[in-house]
Amino acid sequence: MRALLEAIRKRPLAWLAFALGFIAVYHALLLGAMVARFGSWPNYATAYDFVEGYRLTFAGTPSVRDALSIALTEPWFDIGYLSPQWGIAEWSLMILPAKLAMIVLLGLLLATFAVLALVSRGVACTTAAGLGAGLVGMANATLFWVVCCATPTWVIALAMLGMSPSLALAIEPFGHVLTIGGLALLGCAITTQLRRIAARPATSLSISEPMAWVPSAS
Repeated sequence: MRALLEAIRKRPLAWLAFALGFIAVYHALLLGAMVARFGSWPNYATAYDFVEGYRLTFAGTPSVRDALSIALTEPWFDIGYLSPQWGIAEWSLMILPAKLAMIVLLGLLLATFAVLALVSRGVACTTAAGLGAGLVGMANATLFWVVCCATPTWVIALAMLGMSPSLALAIEPFGHVLTIGGLALLGCAITTQLRRIAARPATSLSISEPMAWVPSAS
């Protein structure tokens, strides 16, 4: 933990920039994939008054647990293509708080992995980190396609790639398993980087090195 906190403390701007950059690039890639798949640019964007939506949800829902569940699926933002002929969204990318929280967490973990790689002057477990990030990113995508006739979900991407919509929706509940597995892989990659730092001999560390960490004798 000391090495982890020291690495972030020494380069907070790099850590934050990497995290925010990943979040922005992630959503840009999702939107770009939709544009490439359907050949049409977004023609609408809607920002929702989620504060008022939360107020109405908690005021009109007797169970706090149910209210929280509903609030986590309240959309914050929606961008997509609206059919001029039918007046309905053919496809869209929606920002939902619960899914966004997971992407933010993913960005922070990847930023931590990157900063630790700079400290250790080498990258270990890149495959685990990449696979973990891919699983979490895929399982928390919030895409909508009118063909699937469902709420925004990660399996829409699979349906767009050619999987049967019925099969894609059938495996939707396994998104939590993919998320947990991806986070576990990222955790292992970060732990490996920390062990690389701890294993570095004290004689190899320069006094001028801004992020050097030497474990205590205890």
